[in-house]
Amino acid sequence: DRHTDDPDLPIQHGHFYWSDHYPDSHLFADAENLRLRHAPNFLLVHPMNIDDAGHKHGLDTPQYRNSARSADIILADYLQNWLDAGYQVMVTADHGMNNDRSHNGLLREEREVPLFVLGDAFSFNANAAPKQTEICGTVCELLGVAHDKPVCRELLN
Repeated sequence: DRHTDDPDLPIQHGHFYWSDHYPDSHLFADAENLRLRHAPNFLLVHPMNIDDAGHKHGLDTPQYRNSARSADIILADYLQNWLDAGYQVMVTADHGMNNDRSHNGLLREEREVPLFVLGDAFSFNANAAPKQTEICGTVCELLGVAHDKPVCRELLN
């Protein structure tokens, strides 16, 4: 189902999509709807328009760059409200893109992705060097969830 609202499910509240070109503007509005209605402790927003542009046009193209710029502009519409509400925000990607319009390889541009952190739980330590494999544990630390995952301690206050 596209919409979930059932406290007995592992994901109690959610809006789901299946088309990579589902507008990021709609996705962020969906996320804000969930935040305002349910005040979740954890909210995952997974926009696909940047990935879609990369697969259609490649890494080094205006379409790919402009898709990233568009997501940045949309995120800016919500970010301050999230921070004011006490949320800790992590912005990253599950992969990069290459000029052949694909990913999942070993190229640097496919493996190295930015990580932006915002909120008072973060140290903003310029020497922090988080690994992608430490994101899960770091999120668990932020949520106060018991875990056995690696954590980037330098990233946190």
